[in-house]
Amino acid sequence: MRSTEHREIPDDMMPNMQDEDEDSYYLPPRKVIHPSENSKWTKIFYQTLLWLFILLVVGLTIWGTRLA
Repeated sequence: MRSTEHREIPDDMMPNMQDEDEDSYYLPPRKVIHPSENSKWTKIFYQTLLWLFILLVVGLTIWGTRLA
């Protein structure tokens, strides 16, 4: 069995967090680092739908004029 005794770390080996500037540990919000791409994908989606609709109308128009 292992011994369950805990050794204490000497104070001189522990980093003194009070001396450190708190701003050095500041991390910006995730939104700032990784901005959302939802608006980009929404724009691409609607542009694709628009072009598919235009191609459908043109295709059906050409098909209809050939049969007439």
